[in-house]
Amino acid sequence: MHKARFHHAALAALITSLALPIGAGAQAPPPPTAAHGQAVKTLAQGVPTPTEFAFSKRNVFVGAFGPEDGSGGGIYRIRKGKAKRIKGPPKTVSGIAWRSGKLFVASGPKIVRMSRWNGRRFLRKKTIYTGPQGFNGFTGLAFGPDKRLYSGVALNDQTDQGPDTGPFARSVVSMTARGKDIKTVATGLRQPWQLTFVQGNPNPFVSSLADEREPTPPDWIVNAKPGDNYGYPTCTQASKNDCKGFAKPIALLANHASPMGISPIGQTLYVALFGGRGKGPEVVSMNTAGKQIKTFLSGYAAPVLAVGTRNGNVYTGDLTGAVYRVKAG
Repeated sequence: MHKARFHHAALAALITSLALPIGAGAQAPPPPTAAHGQAVKTLAQGVPTPTEFAFSKRNVFVGAFGPEDGSGGGIYRIRKGKAKRIKGPPKTVSGIAWRSGKLFVASGPKIVRMSRWNGRRFLRKKTIYTGPQGFNGFTGLAFGPDKRLYSGVALNDQTDQGPDTGPFARSVVSMTARGKDIKTVATGLRQPWQLTFVQGNPNPFVSSLADEREPTPPDWIVNAKPGDNYGYPTCTQASKNDCKGFAKPIALLANHASPMGISPIGQTLYVALFGGRGKGPEVVSMNTAGKQIKTFLSGYAAPVLAVGTRNGNVYTGDLTGAVYRVKAG
């Protein structure tokens, strides 16, 4: 599999070239297999390129990037074995997060706040932030313990492996829940994709995708602290000599592993590997030091992107459009 580049155009192309969501009435793919034998349940199918989960009470929301033609993405609600698209949200969604009765949505250069959920749709929608000219867009979303909203900044493919002077380029940023006071948290990340927080740690854990230069660089998992500079494009972690003085990732993953969704249960991180570590797409677990990396789910019918956790369960979504749930223990 070629390296997954998840900026907006390349993600859309991958949807077409690798897999298409399964339509209504089509046979569902077999679920992945849990390493410890737990039953894996297919919750629904038909979510076109799931990116991130958000949970509220009994509601399971899934952000969807959608197919290449720009249709069919948005926010889907999983209920009674079906994935139903909600009217109103943007059609292209890279990240979602729930807080205080509101759903926050990342769509290109905008953060949209959805509120007043009535059980079927959101009655109010407001764009709380739009990036400045030249801004390449947001990726995943997560609220930190400081009540600020965090996101990665999408890759600008035109400047890959070279200088990028675009606003907030190659950074993790944060803002208030009203879309104010945007700040750079950490820089030097080629393509921060999804992020999450672990109890007791004020800093986000972030998946970041590498480029394709030689020697082949690894993908990263970082715990992004304020002021960190991870050094890209000077530092790719392929050569330690190029990385002196820069912050260090907590985990390095083989090129083409392509870490995507990331979410914790306790002090364990669950990470979707779009390409995997040699045996196909998988979800792995690791501790918060980036050690003890183990296969948790494997045998996906297509690359896996989204990971979410709630009440001891791990939720995942792959490029067939299927959404699964399994107990962690």
